[in-house]
Amino acid sequence: CGGSTLPSFDEVRDETHVEMQKIVDRLPEGAVVRVDDPRPASRFWCDGGAGVFYTGQWEVYVADGFGIQPWMDEVKADLLADGYVEEDIDPALVKSFSLRAPESGLLIGLINDAKATEGARVLVSGFSRCAQDPYPRK
Repeated sequence: CGGSTLPSFDEVRDETHVEMQKIVDRLPEGAVVRVDDPRPASRFWCDGGAGVFYTGQWEVYVADGFGIQPWMDEVKADLLADGYVEEDIDPALVKSFSLRAPESGLLIGLINDAKATEGARVLVSGFSRCAQDPYPRK
């Protein structure tokens, strides 16, 4: 990535959302109560400050009694079989994992947050490739 060849922020955010949605779509019918997107335009600098990357996290609330960890274990195995590559994470975070998507290389993470105050949920994170800054600098 460099200079004016960077894609738009909206483009990389949309690409990342596609990967995140692939995870949500693997939840069984009736398991999802709601999905919140608390940071729809979250961005951090990349390419030496020439651009930004989108980093998002969806809070996917699930129905009472849904077995988050067995589902996550199954999803992880399925994604690895589909060509995703596991990334190293903090060993203390045993209820989470991060994978790189096979075609795009985007980083996708899942965290089991079964004990959240608002209700059991899965946190689905996505990290895009570098994009043009959506806010022009002066």
